[in-house]
Amino acid sequence: MTAEASWANIVYLRSPDGSLDTFRLEQTLPLLTDEQIEAIRPFAKEEEIPAGQLVLREGQTDLDFLVVLSGAIEFSAVDSSGKKTIPIVRIPERSFASDLSLLANTPLAADGRTTEATRILRVRHSDFRRLLSAEPDLASVILRSFVLRQSYKLRHDVGAVVLIGKAVDPDIQKLRTFLSRGDYPHKLIEPDANDETGTPMLRSYGIHPSDIPAAFIRKGCVLKKPTVFELASELGLVENLPSDHVYDLAIAGSGPAGLAAAVSGASEGLDTIVFDALGPGGQAGSSSRIENYLGFPTGLSGQELASRAAVQAMKFGVRLVSPRAVDRIVRAGKDFFELTLQDGAKVLAKSVVLATGAVYRALDIPEYSRFVGHGIHYAATVMEAQLCFGEDIVIVGGGNSAGQAALYLSKTSAQVHLLVRQKNLSSTMSKYLVERLLTSPKVRIYFDTELTALTGHESLENVAWRSSDGRSWTKPIRNLFVMIGAVPNTEWSKGCVELDSNGYIVTNTISPFETSQPGVFAVGDVRAGSSKRVAAAVGEGSVVIQNVLHYLARASSVEATKKAV
Repeated sequence: MTAEASWANIVYLRSPDGSLDTFRLEQTLPLLTDEQIEAIRPFAKEEEIPAGQLVLREGQTDLDFLVVLSGAIEFSAVDSSGKKTIPIVRIPERSFASDLSLLANTPLAADGRTTEATRILRVRHSDFRRLLSAEPDLASVILRSFVLRQSYKLRHDVGAVVLIGKAVDPDIQKLRTFLSRGDYPHKLIEPDANDETGTPMLRSYGIHPSDIPAAFIRKGCVLKKPTVFELASELGLVENLPSDHVYDLAIAGSGPAGLAAAVSGASEGLDTIVFDALGPGGQAGSSSRIENYLGFPTGLSGQELASRAAVQAMKFGVRLVSPRAVDRIVRAGKDFFELTLQDGAKVLAKSVVLATGAVYRALDIPEYSRFVGHGIHYAATVMEAQLCFGEDIVIVGGGNSAGQAALYLSKTSAQVHLLVRQKNLSSTMSKYLVERLLTSPKVRIYFDTELTALTGHESLENVAWRSSDGRSWTKPIRNLFVMIGAVPNTEWSKGCVELDSNGYIVTNTISPFETSQPGVFAVGDVRAGSSKRVAAAVGEGSVVIQNVLHYLARASSVEATKKAV
C-alpha cells in the first residue's frame, strides 16, 4: 500500500466549516520511517493510553512531542461561533501530534483525544530541542510539518479569534496587525453582517454595538474594546518572566536585524530573549514583496521572511516575547543590565542588542494627524489591499517600499497614483522596480509633485496634490499610503546610549556595533551609518554576535581574575 493510499484511508484534514484540505498532505502529516522512530527513542518514553482519553487540551502550553506508534489521536476544535465541535484531523500511526505551539509555548488550538487504545512515544518539552539538535535531518521533517500545520490553521481559522468591528477602524487594524505578525488565526466580521439564518452577527455573539471593536475568544469569553496587550493576555500569549533569571543576551526588536541576532546568538549557545511591541517583522514586515533578497529568486513578503526567521529562532531555543516592548535599560551592577518593559516587568541580561528599527515619517500638511488610522496607512499588506479593493489610491514616496507597494496594490485597486518629490526615480529606487512601474497601466507616476491637502469627515475622503509646473489634482481618495522613510525608534533609549543629532544610535569605530555603553550593541536601521536595507540588517544582526561573544568572554575573564585574587 502506498503512503498516499494509507493517508486516504486513515487521515483527514477538515476545516471547521466541514471542507476537506489535502494540500501537501505528505509533508503536513508525514509518516516516519523505522529509522526515524528509532532515532527518537533515546529522547522519549513509550506509553500505553486507553481509548477516549484526552492527551492534549485546548489552551494547554508546555507541550510534549507525541509520536503515534499504534492507534490514533483525533483533534477537534470549536467552530468560530463557539457552538459546534468539529473533528479536524486524525493523527495516524507513524505520524506525530504536535505543532508550532510546542516551540512557541503558545496555547494549543484544539483538543486531542485517542480514538482507540494507542501506543505513543512521548518526548518531554524539555528534551525536544535536544532531539532537533541531535537529528538535523529529522528536524527538517518536523519543522516543515509544523510550518504547514500552522498554514493550515491560518487558512481555515482553526482556533481563530473572531474580531468584530469595521475594517477601517484603527483599533481593529492594530489587533489584526498583532495577530498577523504572530501568525495567529483570526477572522473579521463587520458589525452589520448576518449569519446563514439572517440573524445579525452581533446578536449571535451577544455583543452590543457600543461594545465594538470586540474579540470573541471562546464561548463565554468576549473582550470589549480590548487593547493589544489585553487580547494577548487573554490568549495566553503574555508569559510570566522570571525576575531573577539572567539571560546571556536580550534583544530589543524583532525585525530582520533582531531576528538574525537571535538566531546567530542562540545557535552559539547564548540564552537569548527577544522583545517586540507587536511581533516578528519590524518595518520590513509591512513590505508586500522583497525580490532582491539573496536566495529567493521569486521573492517573498516581509512577513514570510519574519515568520520563517521566527521559527528558526525558536528551533534554537530563543524566547520571543510580544507585545511587550523595552521601555528602559540600566546597568544593574557590573555584570548585567536590567530591562524594564512597558508593562512594568523587569528582566536581567548580561548583554543587550538594540534592533528597534524606525518609526514611519509623517507628512507636514494640515489635518494629517486626524486621518492617521482613518485612511492614512504606512504598510501595504493583504489587510490594506482588502480595504482599497476596486478604488483609486495615492502612494507618496520614491523609494523601494513605495515602488513595491504600488505594484502590489495595483493588482486589486482601480488606479495607483504615485507621487514623487524628485524629478526621476533612478537615484532612490531599484532599477527593476522602476522598469515595472513605468510599464504598468494601473500606475500613474507624478514627478516633482507634493501632496497639498486632505479632507474628509470621520475618515479620509479627498486628496489633493500639485506639481512644480503649477498643475493640480483633487480626487476622491479614501486610502493614502505614506512611504517617505522613517525616523529612528530611539526616544525611549535616551540616557542609556549616545544618539546623534538625528536620533540614531552612535556606535564605536573600533567595535562597529558597540554603543557608548559597553555590553550594549546596536544593529539595523536604528544604528547611525547603517544602509537601511533588509539584507544589510540581517547581516549586521548575524555579525554582531561575534562582538557580543567577545564582550561576554572579557567580562567572564575579569570576573574569574577577581575571584582568583
